[in-house]
Amino acid sequence: MKDKLLGFARAFESNTYIKAVSGAMTGLMPVMIVSSIASLVASINIGGSQAFMESVGILKVTTIINSMTIDIVSIYAAFLVGYKLAELKGKDTLNTAVMSTLAFFILTPLTNVEGLKGLATSNLGAGSMFVAIFGGLGAAALYIFLTDKKIVIKMPDSVPPVVSKSFSAIIPGLVIAVLFGILAMVFEQTSYGSLQSMLLSLVSIPLKALGSNIVAVMIIVAFIEFLWFFGMHGVLAVYPVLMLVFYQPGLENLAAFSQGLPLPHLFTMGFVLGNRGARSLAVSILCMFQAKSERLKAVGKLGFIPACFGISEPIKFGIPQVLNIKMLIPLMLTPAVSSLIAYTLTIIGFLPFDNGVSMPLGSPVIISGFFNYGWQGIVSQFLQLVACTLIYIPFIKAQDDTYLADEIAVKNEENAGATA
Repeated sequence: MKDKLLGFARAFESNTYIKAVSGAMTGLMPVMIVSSIASLVASINIGGSQAFMESVGILKVTTIINSMTIDIVSIYAAFLVGYKLAELKGKDTLNTAVMSTLAFFILTPLTNVEGLKGLATSNLGAGSMFVAIFGGLGAAALYIFLTDKKIVIKMPDSVPPVVSKSFSAIIPGLVIAVLFGILAMVFEQTSYGSLQSMLLSLVSIPLKALGSNIVAVMIIVAFIEFLWFFGMHGVLAVYPVLMLVFYQPGLENLAAFSQGLPLPHLFTMGFVLGNRGARSLAVSILCMFQAKSERLKAVGKLGFIPACFGISEPIKFGIPQVLNIKMLIPLMLTPAVSSLIAYTLTIIGFLPFDNGVSMPLGSPVIISGFFNYGWQGIVSQFLQLVACTLIYIPFIKAQDDTYLADEIAVKNEENAGATA
């Protein structure tokens, strides 16, 4: 079984389109890190720090940064998948990337507000990553195909290359625009209204059918990470559904907590999202102290501080865990096991019910557990961290061996070149 899985993993990873997406996800790292830093700064809440940052405009700046990074991350993804695919195939990277971005924008529905049409950031963020990746890849592949078949405007050799490339992109661009425009129109005529809405609706169907029990919670948190595997922000994608199922119980717990009454619900929004374990922190620690490859060591150091605040993007895109088949099992298993640990501690009477207190995004690990559960929450989150670390050990080791072999091969080539 191991040999078959490794064979499948190698075939999966060697696919040109998978490489393009993986390269695009890695290329997103600077954008994600900038957003992570802005989120960390905005989450600082010591004494009067929030009032001070509000008064001097720091919070406004962090909001602007996040609006132009994580809130529109699918635009960057669409551009990068086209660029990386063209790069791998040795084609015109710039025009291919532009066509990928064009296709994504055509597939993105316009929002009409008071007679003004525009693009809503809700359709440009992580929830549209599927559309950005597959639409971008489709447009890039079509552009490369058309140019390879010479279905272009051929300019005389005397025309400068920059101008010639621009003209050669016209016919493929028109074909892409028309085809994706028809596709967008088709989806607009459906009950969903757009491709994004259809994908999000299809994601919500299995979640709504699950209900509230520990098996459902384990499936939900595993499914959230499954979406992350494809580069889609899992929490943002399923958040509306989670709100429908788990938000009201959390409010009822908060009301009971404020009145000193027994808490009525075990499964709340806080329980589901707050007991997925410090997965990225576990990975960061392993990368720093277990890994031998320079790449994983660097990713571990880079992702450690954000991971302490529950920000996983540097780790997910740095290793990467996104579209890395070797990481799919621990990616989905760790949050499910962490939820089971919290549930077990609850039913044996150690961990109290979630009090419904809403913790801001970026609340540090352990501290968030304390505010929602008291000192027992600290113990629970520590046990979850240990479990996540143990689960990830063999998978990080396998990934590290691969990167280490690549680094050794590169050094040997460099040494051979220097000797020659």
